[in-house]
Amino acid sequence: MKTAKPIILSFALIIFYPSIGQKFIIQETNIGKKNTASQYLNLAKKCKLVLLKKQTLYTLPISSKSTLTNNSINALADKFTDGFPKGIDPLKSDERVIERGYENKREDVVQLTYCVLPANQYTTTDYIQMTVYFDSSGPNPLISNIEVKSIASLGIITLTEREIHPPVVKAPVTKASAIKKPSTKKPATKSPAAKKPSVKKKP
Repeated sequence: MKTAKPIILSFALIIFYPSIGQKFIIQETNIGKKNTASQYLNLAKKCKLVLLKKQTLYTLPISSKSTLTNNSINALADKFTDGFPKGIDPLKSDERVIERGYENKREDVVQLTYCVLPANQYTTTDYIQMTVYFDSSGPNPLISNIEVKSIASLGIITLTEREIHPPVVKAPVTKASAIKKPSTKKPATKSPAAKKPSVKKKP
């Protein structure tokens, strides 16, 4: 019976591990070339905390053009928390980030899709997507709108092989320049010439 336990345990691990999904954030933006790109991304992450009900709407810099209200934010927060993948700890931020471009000529956008991909799969329905629109007319970006979408409006999402298994970039191999070792031989020293004995002349 004792020998059967390790066999049962290993069999359970074989079944369990393939079922573990991979956690990703698909980060889509059109602000990559801006010098203030980090500001937009940090504001989008703050929006996530508001939708998780960890912060209030008043902690966000809202544009005067925005129609966001407490009621609309509460409705978005309910949708966001209900659809957030259970396999992701929303406060740990241990997901792998996949970067994509985003085409929008009218507004600056940061779109974050939190998803869990089943093992050996390229598609998933276990995700929630948050899109933050910005008003960039002033010196600092302001939030003009927030959208939350799930499978009900987007259907199945797909990741590529390259996104899931990015190629490993090897560092270029450079030939080490030959380093001349200092000579260990002592320089040859000349021995002083032997003086000939002087011969005294007879008077």
